[in-house]
Amino acid sequence: MNSVIHYIYPIAIIALILYRRIKRSIGFQPFKRSRLTTRIVIFSIITVLLLGTSALHPISYLYDLLGIILGSILVMYAMKHSTFEMRNTTLYYRTHIWIESLVLFIFLSRFAYRIVFMLQMTSNVNMNDPQNTQYYAKDPLTMGVFFLLAAYYIGFYSFVIKRGTSLLSKEKI
Repeated sequence: MNSVIHYIYPIAIIALILYRRIKRSIGFQPFKRSRLTTRIVIFSIITVLLLGTSALHPISYLYDLLGIILGSILVMYAMKHSTFEMRNTTLYYRTHIWIESLVLFIFLSRFAYRIVFMLQMTSNVNMNDPQNTQYYAKDPLTMGVFFLLAAYYIGFYSFVIKRGTSLLSKEKI
């Protein structure tokens, strides 16, 4: 019974995070400038730190750049298809459902892949061996996917802040 409890807590935490992520991705979201700014800052800090770790394996920069380019393309498409609407006194925003679904699919599929990979790795090898734990820093595809998502969210949230602030200032006039 004790060994089952060790798995229940992490699974419950992961399920809660995924639920919140899905809820935040699909449908209209309230415009809250401070929340969006905080997310931009967090993504930016993590992105800069991960760019530093890519120096250990310079080929990673290629995947990082590819992720940033693909994320930027998604941002441009999202900017064209974003909708804003006022409900009572709150501004809401959302982008095209296919963009939201694609970003969510990319996140969930890579997340699921990493979970399966880690489960296989823990069952097959000794995790205390330093050579086995170094693989996590060498996975360029995961880094590329992160940079795609980071570029998308930084760019899209910046656009939402700019557009939302503009719309709210026009409302007050």
